[in-house]
This record gives sequence, C-alpha cells and structure tokens, in this order.
Amino acid sequence: MKRLLVALVCIAACHGADTKPSTESNAQTPSPAKPPAREVSGAPGTSPPAGQPGTGPASTQPITASQQVPPEPQPIDESVMDKSADACSNFYQYACGGWLKVTPIPEDRANWGRGFSEIHQRNEALLHEIMEKDAKGETDPADPFAKKVGDYYAACMDEEKAETGSLETLKAELAKINRIHDKKALATEVGLLQAVGANAFFGFGSQQDFKDATQVIGGADQGGLGLPDRDYYFDSDKKPLRDLYVDHVAKMLQLAGEPAAQAKKEAGAIMKLETALAKVSMDKVKRRDPYAIYNRIDRQGLEKAAPHFDWNEYFVALGDNDVTAISVAVPDFFKGMDKILAKPDWKTLQAYLRWKAIEGSQDTLGKAFVEEAFRMTSALTGAKAILPRWKRCVAQTDRALGEASGRTFVTTTIGDEGKAKAKDIIEGIEDAFQRNLATVEWMDDAARKASLEKLEKINNKVAYPSKWRDYSTMEIGRESPLANAIAAARFETKRDLNKIGKPVDRGEWGMTPPTVNAYYNPLLNEMVFPAGILQSPFFKTDAATAANYGGEGMVMGHELTHGFDDQGRQFDGNGNLREWWSKEVSDKFKERAACVAKQYDGYEATPGVHLNGKLTLGENLADIGGLKLALSALHKRLGDKATPDTDRNFFIAFAQTWCTNSRPEQLKLQAATNPHSTPMWRVNGPVSDNPDFAKAFSCKDGSPMAPPNRCGVW
Repeated sequence: MKRLLVALVCIAACHGADTKPSTESNAQTPSPAKPPAREVSGAPGTSPPAGQPGTGPASTQPITASQQVPPEPQPIDESVMDKSADACSNFYQYACGGWLKVTPIPEDRANWGRGFSEIHQRNEALLHEIMEKDAKGETDPADPFAKKVGDYYAACMDEEKAETGSLETLKAELAKINRIHDKKALATEVGLLQAVGANAFFGFGSQQDFKDATQVIGGADQGGLGLPDRDYYFDSDKKPLRDLYVDHVAKMLQLAGEPAAQAKKEAGAIMKLETALAKVSMDKVKRRDPYAIYNRIDRQGLEKAAPHFDWNEYFVALGDNDVTAISVAVPDFFKGMDKILAKPDWKTLQAYLRWKAIEGSQDTLGKAFVEEAFRMTSALTGAKAILPRWKRCVAQTDRALGEASGRTFVTTTIGDEGKAKAKDIIEGIEDAFQRNLATVEWMDDAARKASLEKLEKINNKVAYPSKWRDYSTMEIGRESPLANAIAAARFETKRDLNKIGKPVDRGEWGMTPPTVNAYYNPLLNEMVFPAGILQSPFFKTDAATAANYGGEGMVMGHELTHGFDDQGRQFDGNGNLREWWSKEVSDKFKERAACVAKQYDGYEATPGVHLNGKLTLGENLADIGGLKLALSALHKRLGDKATPDTDRNFFIAFAQTWCTNSRPEQLKLQAATNPHSTPMWRVNGPVSDNPDFAKAFSCKDGSPMAPPNRCGVW
C-alpha cells in the first residue's frame, strides 16, 4: 500500500516507468493497477508517459509477434558528445550535446534519456516477449505463475473487455457509493476503496517502526489529492491547471454516466474538498524530516484526532480490525479531515468517492476515459500522444505480477557473471567510503566509528530476490481488466497488512527485477540494485572499467551516500531513528549541507523556474558523494594503471547516462514536485564540486565547473 517518503531513496525517483504525475508528499495509496510498492515520477526516461493518468486501452492491438528488442547503447559514445563545447563551462553539453541535438522526444513521452529511457525500452520489449508467450500458453516452466501473467496481460490487451467488463465492474462500485448516507457506510466505503488502491482521503498501510527497526506497525498518512502536490491548490501560477482539473473531473464523472450539469457542479465541490485537504497537508520539504512524519500515537491517538470517522468500520472493511500500533505521519491532517466530516455534506462526499473510484480505475477503462485522462497528463507533462496499448499493458502487468514475469526476465539479462561483477563494484564503493571517513575533517572519532559500524551493516541486494513472491491466492481471469486490477490490489493490501505486528522481513524487495532504478532504504539499511538497471550504458560485463564505475559505480555510490545524507544519517545501522552523532558533528553536517542547498537553489530547471535546494538536498548530496566514491573506487581498482584518460572517460561515462531531452512542462513539474534535480544539474552540479574533474579537464579556477567555493559533505 502506501510507502512513506523516507522509506526509499532512489537514483531516478522511486516511481515506475509509467506512474501518473504525482508526488510522495500526497502519500497516496496505489491505484488498483499498481499494487506493488509505490515509486516516484519525473525521473529521466521514466517520466509519466502519455497514458497517465489513465493507462487503459486506447486502440485495439491483438497479441502478435513481439516488438524488436532495441540494441544496447555503448557505455561511452563519442558521437553523443559536442566537442565544440567547453567542458569547463558546461560539461553536460560537452558530454551529451551531440545526442541532445539529434534525439527527439517520442510523442508519447514527456522526456527521453539515453540511460533510463533506452534501458527501459529494451526491458519493456523483453517483458513484451515474455508476456505474449505467457498469454498464448507458451509459458516458462520455471515460472509457476506464468498463466496468471498471461491472463492479466491478455485481459489488458482486450479493448472490448475494457469497454464492457471493466465498465460494469466500475458501475457496480459507483452504485454502492450512491447509497452512502451515514458515517458507518462512509468509513466502510473508504476502507473498501483503499483496499483496491483508490486514493480516498488518506493512506494506510504497514511501515517499519522508525524507532524499533525489528517491528512492523501501521502507518496512517495524508492523501486524497488529485493534483500532483498540495501547492498546486494554492500557487497563483497553477490556476490554469486547477481550472483544467475541475473540467477534467467533470468530464470523467460524465463518462461514468452522470448528467453534464450535475457532473460540473460536483467537480467544483470536489475541488473545494480537495483544497481543504491540501490546506492541512504537510508540504514536501517538511516531510523530508523523518521526525516530522513519525508520530507513534497508535490507534487511540488516531481515533482522537478524527473522532467523526468510524475507524472500527474502516479497519474491518480494509481487512485488519486488530491493528493498534500506528504511527500517524501528519496528525494535523486528520484533525483537518475530521472538521470536514463533523458536518458531512453527503452529496459532496458521494461525488468525491465516485471520483476516487473512477480515478483509481481509469488505467483499465475504455478509450474515452483514457483520452480524457491523457488531456490532464498532457497539460502536466507536455506529452503529445498516448503510449501504445502493449506498452501500457506490459507496465500494468509488471506492477501486478512483477516477481512472476521477473523470473524469466532475469535469466535473459544479467546472468551470474554480471551479478558477481556488480557485487565486486559495490564492495569497492564501500571500501572507498571507509577510506574517505578518515579524511572527513568535520567528524569526531566517535562519529567516524559509528558511521563505520553502520557501513559494515549495510545489506546489498543485487539483480533479483533470493525468495520469489507467491501469487497463488491472486485470482486472475480474462473477462475484466478492472476486476484483475482489483484482485491484484486486494492481494497486495492483504499481503501488506499481514506484515503488521510481525518481525520485519529483510528479504523483501520494493522494486520488481526489470525496474530501471535502484534505492537505499534507511529503515532496513540496505541498497537494492534490480537487474533492470544493471545494463548498458550503466553497466556491461565486458565494458571498460572506467565506464562501469562512471555508470553503475556512481549509482552505487549515490545509494551508499543516501545512508549518510540529511535523512539517512538520522537512522543508525540497525534502521532506528535516533541521534547517533553528537550535536556538534550534526551541526557541522547541517552547515555543509546548507551550502549544497543554496548551490542548487541557483539552478534553473527551465528558464524562470528554479530548483528547490531543500527539496532536492538528499539527492544532490548523494550525487556529489556518489561521484566522488565511484572515482575513488576506480583509482583503487586500477592502481598504477589509472591515467588522466581514465578519469576523463569516467566522467564522460557518468554524464552520458544522464543525457536527457525534456519537455518544458515536464521540467516544471519535476522542479515543483520531485526530490531529484533535473538532468543537466545532476551532471554539472556534482562535477563542479569535484576537484578531480577540474584536474582531469584542466579547468581554470573560477570557471563554471571549477568554482572558487565548492560544496560537499562527504
């Protein structure tokens, strides 16, 4: 179900390749079509594509021979470069300018990147082959759930079933909502909707106890918003989007059967209700403080914060009436929600829940819903066309059954040799961090010792889980794509709630094996590198050592640094939230981190739109530290064989994984909601803070890539 922001910190924003434009500050529960762990939008190459929100069928495509698997990009490619550019003035242009000039953004994408997008495209095609075979009954005997994968994918590909079966499933849900006239029925329906992934009012799910890393408790969090972030409801420059959103909601209600006049009136009321929820929501920067979103007030405290909501009925409907141990991320949000429910306007509440049911189902509905949903997405991201049907169905199936199709996927990609080599690079990165600790002048000996202990406890997960998920109880058919999505969401809800009250499962993965991403989880003190990202240009078994360290090595250094960034440093080696540095050391850290925040505040995502240095602080610290660690590990690995050319190739390989063309709308959305800086600054920012870069490219002091006052923590 929901996942708190602090739980995963990823190299490319913790969202899959086609989640709708959103931000974790909304703490939304996943839609029925995406039951696995939530991820973030806006990453290069994994941006919200054109089919979102609403990734249901837009055109009929039979299950046919698979799309051709694209070739791998080279880890370092001179044709990608613009050697007429000055590397010391704009290294991103120097390393990527040739590619940026000749590479268009596909019409169905908000951006396109040489690293994430091209790998995702290959993985998508490989999954397509797997799912088509499963749908035809040509299943992999190594995958016991191949039939479920095939049925899920085949139902998704059947537009007629989306137009009929899915719509019938939705209308049955809407009919129940229309009968709500008391608080007991309201709480029941909210629980039922959340159990199938709808983002109604708030989010609830399991979470590791921040202060007892051995236990899983319940977590209640703010939610219920349809726009990407709370600030979209108030910022003056977002008014056109607010007006469009109201019109969009009205159109979707109308498509579901409501008269136009009624739908228009209800959309306005829904906007007012969501605005009231936004007012009491914590902003995305404050949510970066783990102490701010951990409030162990348990069920009694939750009931006290919102006494006008029938919590007993809610938990019965959700599926876990016994839960008592609960952290409430934002108590003020629930107090604000309670004021809305104290004097209920039943018609507005019904309309709001109908909208949430439609919003959560739109991935699996027919063409008219998809096209209307895309109208909103296009305004937010700039994408010009809806993704092909097969791509949307591959993504939906991966979200629902990713550890089933993932079994076959990993056998065709990384292999044992690649996995072993990746582990070797990780060990080199960890060794580099240990050596660097001795040189960090702002730390005292006690902090160094504690940090070393945390480093030694980090668990590394590479390529795929050691124990695969069991989907035996998930019921999948071919009659209704929405019914399948609901079944997958209910399966995930039950699996998630069953963890509450039990010891933490440290073997669980938060991403599917084909995912082009990586993450660090401070609660588990682990780094996770799915097979999906262990591919060129990030990593290739036979690539030059400098290329692998500049690509995947930097990713690994990035995730390791997250363990010691402004959030991760507050969790000890066991995953407990506590002060384990002295106040003096913490203050020195904050002073240096403030320099980084100010540096990135000065960068423009697109003309007139600046990055938010405080929002992106953790990712920027990880980029700066990760680049330094990867180069240090490379030098240790090569020893006397390292040359100035080696360093230059390292930096070029790093930069070329981030070559990305983005639409202006997408850059604005990313700057407003995403904790990751935009691609150019993920390259130019870290290299400008790295003295070894200036040395490798003979940059004069005071040039843009060799500023007089560099920032950095690690």
